[in-house]
Amino acid sequence: MSTLQMLEELYWDKADFRPAELDYYKLLANHVVTTLLKEVQSNARPGDPKISLKPIGTGSSFEGVKVKPELEFDFMVPLKITWEQIIFSDKDPNIPVCCGLIQIEKPRTMLMELLLLFESMWAKNSDFKKKFCINLGRHGRVLSSGKIQQWFQSMCNYIKPTLSAHFLGVTFTFKKTGPAMTLVFKWHGKKMKIDIVLAIQYTQGAYLVPKKSSQTEETAWRLSFSTVEKAFFNSLTPNSCYLKCLKILKYLTENGKKIDTNSKLPSSCSSYYLKTAFVHQVLQIDKRAWQNQHLESRVRGLLRYLVKCMEQRHLPHIFAGNKELEGRSDSWLRGVPRKFFRFKEANLLSEVDQHTLDEIENRLTYILDNFDEVLRLMIKDSMPFPAEVCQKYRLLHSFMKFFSKIEDSKW
Repeated sequence: MSTLQMLEELYWDKADFRPAELDYYKLLANHVVTTLLKEVQSNARPGDPKISLKPIGTGSSFEGVKVKPELEFDFMVPLKITWEQIIFSDKDPNIPVCCGLIQIEKPRTMLMELLLLFESMWAKNSDFKKKFCINLGRHGRVLSSGKIQQWFQSMCNYIKPTLSAHFLGVTFTFKKTGPAMTLVFKWHGKKMKIDIVLAIQYTQGAYLVPKKSSQTEETAWRLSFSTVEKAFFNSLTPNSCYLKCLKILKYLTENGKKIDTNSKLPSSCSSYYLKTAFVHQVLQIDKRAWQNQHLESRVRGLLRYLVKCMEQRHLPHIFAGNKELEGRSDSWLRGVPRKFFRFKEANLLSEVDQHTLDEIENRLTYILDNFDEVLRLMIKDSMPFPAEVCQKYRLLHSFMKFFSKIEDSKW
């Protein structure tokens, strides 16, 4: 069997979620989330934020790049909040890269403070500001992502019994996962995971969501272009190998333990790294090279590109600081404000520790150098390669990398 044939078999038999298989669960997930949001809204107290009852499906399940077997779904839930302005900067140390401050109220003078003190007794939004805003000096009162998250978490826990009453026999579990509230349950024996992230809409395609590690006093919100990314995937030419390429690579990384039981690739190599690298490759490589007969070249090319990124500790953000996008007129880019392209380049790997980058680089290099053997292993669901073989390979790769750096330094 040729390499191309093995890639096709891996895609169709192991990786690909057919629409007929996934669509039912997407509808179910949307129904569960909508029911939850209605309950949260009906139990809201004075001063609580208003939430949209129309969740936005994002992530791989809605981009057409979900791989088997997990049933996982991501939703953004816009908050209906009136803000004065959203403050972005790539120079202010108080505003992290790719983040913004949501200003609810401008900075006050002493006279304004006194007037508002008397007016607060009947002001409609004073409760909201006290509950969810932080005074940030010259930036005025800004929305705390940490406080908003804590509120939503408490509301989800409060309405959990009511949610279960809507779906008899189903037990729901909530847990905090980074910026998301994760809802876990079983439906007819199949485990489902739904990540719900609150968001503030900035433009048609740009949202702000809580940072991954938002604390109570956290004021910065992370830029999210999830809806633009979904539009990008929808714009790709059908009957090509675009989606096949990314799905195969996702399957290989998510099943890294089938290659070596000690592999940390599934947890260390974020699916967003894969998506980001894939988008850069699509933008850089002529579309004729993405025809189905070139699938092997594209998968190998994407692997090589990722290895290079890990080696150089550099994976540019798709949008922030990507000056090459400024001159493009693609329809999927319409929702992105052009000013973000002119920011300083944002590097997704700048804060990742070197050990993690080395782990990803070594594992991806192993797949690349043993490509056919890895494909056969994945197709047949055979036993992983012996641990000692993988260990020896990693040591050899590390030595080669070390001596390569020495040779480079001589020049």
